[in-house]
Amino acid sequence: MSIGLFRYNGDINDRNAELTLSENISTQDFYEEHWETAIHELGIKIIQDGSEINYSQLEAAIDELALLKEWTIKNLVGNDLEYMKGRIENLQKVLPDAFINEDTVLYIF
Repeated sequence: MSIGLFRYNGDINDRNAELTLSENISTQDFYEEHWETAIHELGIKIIQDGSEINYSQLEAAIDELALLKEWTIKNLVGNDLEYMKGRIENLQKVLPDAFINEDTVLYIF
């Protein structure tokens, strides 16, 4: 299993909604070991498994990614550091352009 960022072209609960964006965030094991620790320590509210992200939350989500990146640099080393930092940097690039309009909802699961 893995955790990702997703966008659909309609209601996520509609069987006819098509997946229009899929970005890997982390493997499940790595997420549970490192991301959840950082999320808990930093009090992250938006960038976490189970989130629905609205356009109005974009700025706060970008701020949370910056905090997560700082935490990663301070707390991880080697391959773990490179993996998590790389995933965060990818999200920092993808997230602002992931919203088609102000009604777009992004999902993390």
